[in-house]
Amino acid sequence: MREIIFHLDDSKNFRGGERQVIYLAGALSKRGIRNYIVARKNSPLEEKAQLKIIPNFSLPYFFEWDIISAILLCRKVRRICGKENIPVLHAHTGHTPAVAVLASFFLKCPVIVHRRVDFHLNRNPLTRLKYSGASKIIALSNAIKSILTDYGIDESKIIVIPSAFELNNAASAKSMREELNRKFLIPPDAFLAGTLAALQPHKDPFNLIKAAEICLKQDRNIFFLWAGEGPLKKECEHEAERLGIADSFKFIGQIEENISFLKALDIFILPSKEEGLGSSIIEAMACGLPVAATKAGGITELVKDGINGLLAQKENPVQLAEAVMKIRKDSELRKKFSASSLELSKDFSIDKMAEKTLKVYEETLKNFKPD
Repeated sequence: MREIIFHLDDSKNFRGGERQVIYLAGALSKRGIRNYIVARKNSPLEEKAQLKIIPNFSLPYFFEWDIISAILLCRKVRRICGKENIPVLHAHTGHTPAVAVLASFFLKCPVIVHRRVDFHLNRNPLTRLKYSGASKIIALSNAIKSILTDYGIDESKIIVIPSAFELNNAASAKSMREELNRKFLIPPDAFLAGTLAALQPHKDPFNLIKAAEICLKQDRNIFFLWAGEGPLKKECEHEAERLGIADSFKFIGQIEENISFLKALDIFILPSKEEGLGSSIIEAMACGLPVAATKAGGITELVKDGINGLLAQKENPVQLAEAVMKIRKDSELRKKFSASSLELSKDFSIDKMAEKTLKVYEETLKNFKPD
């Protein structure tokens, strides 16, 4: 009998977590492991899976404890697995553990829950049921693991596996830089400080906007670029205009070539107040970028203060601006941080992530005892 993995992801967007699902499913396929991405119907993840020729099917995911999606999942899994194979339900988003746990009651199979954010869990019976119903929980960082153990989850149930990166065959950094300069009227000799993140409250874009205002009072040849969409976009644009920095702080929307964008930058910044790990930092490190970030969640497990970047307290734009300006003014420091970022990024390969996750599946199946 062989295991077949089903990756549940109900996201309506394609962000860092969905990219990790694609990486994992592709790497498992190369190892001969049958696995399916179970996405929301007509979602960007479903489209990406089809483009990558990764086996997939969709569910409606009407709401968190969606019994209809659970029943549909059971039917599909039984048809795929038959009697010869064992399903493993791997829930990758905040709501999909509920569907996985419901389906597991009928399928009598193990559930793996992936926890990617450092939000504190609700202390209610349904949340407890989601996590008590999981055989194993994969946390992106030790910071997330601490939150889970504080919640009362047995430490032996939690495995820490960080995100991974892929340096794809993206367009060159030079061509992306030229395109950015042309589109946003940026001087060729400007210092580009950028981030790659959703415009969500926990990413705290206002922290970076306020820090940028401080930086620009000292140096008008810095340009800030925020790549990503989100519900705070209009508010952020208005705040940049109110502070008089809209010409130097550009919100460039969602980008496809994230690696090309990162390679075009001189520094990467992540201003979050909550962060499970920060997979965009891993990609920035792999591109050899020095990093200025906050001491939020798992960020400190990636950015070693004074080694490959500088850290500021959360929600402290003055400290964040100081970190950016120190890196901006010192070319030797930038070279040191760049070399360290490249070296540290080697620990976050897709192969390592896939091997560790596969080990979790194998150990879970070995010890799983259906009721």
